[in-house]
Amino acid sequence: MNQVKFYASMLAGTFIVALSFTLLQGPNQIASGGLTGASLVLSYVFHVPSAIILFVTTLLLLIVCCYFLGLHSILKSVVGSLLIPFFIYLTSKFPPLTDDPLLASIFGGLGVGVGLGVVFRAHGNTGGFTLIAQILYKRKSIKQSTSIIFMDATVMIAGGLIFSPEKALYALVGAFVTRKTIDIIQGKNKGSKVAYIISSKEYEKGITESVLHGLDRGLTKITGAGGYTNSERVIMMTVLDQLKIKDLKSMVQEIDPHAFIIFCEATEVFGEGFPPAFPPSYSKKLISSDMA
Repeated sequence: MNQVKFYASMLAGTFIVALSFTLLQGPNQIASGGLTGASLVLSYVFHVPSAIILFVTTLLLLIVCCYFLGLHSILKSVVGSLLIPFFIYLTSKFPPLTDDPLLASIFGGLGVGVGLGVVFRAHGNTGGFTLIAQILYKRKSIKQSTSIIFMDATVMIAGGLIFSPEKALYALVGAFVTRKTIDIIQGKNKGSKVAYIISSKEYEKGITESVLHGLDRGLTKITGAGGYTNSERVIMMTVLDQLKIKDLKSMVQEIDPHAFIIFCEATEVFGEGFPPAFPPSYSKKLISSDMA
C-alpha cells in the first residue's frame, strides 16, 4: 500500500509540475530555476523542444550521478526525473492559459510548488539540480542549499540575458511563490521536533556530517557514558521539521544500525535558521524602554 501511495503521489506531483510548465511558464518564457528552467533557456537558444532537452540532460545527469554517488543513492530520483520530461512532452501541444507573464509567474509558481510539495510529502524527489548539489557536496564539500541557490540564480540570470531582464524578474516572483507553496504543502508551520541521537564515538563524524550537510541542520554534541557498559557515548541534539524525521532516521540507521534516537516536541524554537522570537522593531522598542 505504501508503494502504491508513493507512485501515485509521484505521478500526480510530476504531472502538475509539467502542466504548470507547459500551460504557463514555458509559453511566457518564465525560467524560474531548476533543470526545467534551464531547458527552457536552452530550447530558445538551440531551437529544440524543452522536453527533448530535459530528457537528454536528465539521462546524462543520472549516468554521471550513478558514477559519482552510486546506483543506490539515485534510485529515488529516477522516477521523478524521467516523469517530468515525459509529461511535458505529452502536454506540449496544449494551448497556454494566458499570455500575461505576471499571471504565468504567479500561477505557474503556485502549480510547480503544489506538484513538488506532493512529491516531497511522499519522500520522493525530482532529481535535477538536487543531484548536482549532491555531487558538489561529495567532491567539494559545498553545502547543497548553497549550490542549489547558485544554480537557480544562474538560470534566472541566463533567462534575463536571453529573453529580457523583465522576464528574469517575473521568474524571481515565480520562484518565490513556488518556495512558499512547497512550505505550505509540506506543513512546515506545524512545529518542529528535537532529536537526541545516542551513538558510539566511531560513528560520530558520519552522523554529524549527514545532519549538517545532508539535512542542512545545526547540531550540538553532548558527551555521556553508557549506564551499563560505562563506555563513552556521544549524544547529538538537533532541531528539525517534522517532515525531515524520516530522512534523519534513514541516515542515522544507515551509518549506525544500533543508534538510539529520541524525538521530543519543540514547543517554541527561535534563533539561527528559525523565525526570531520578536520582530526586530519590537526588540528595539524593548531596548529603548530599558534605557529610558
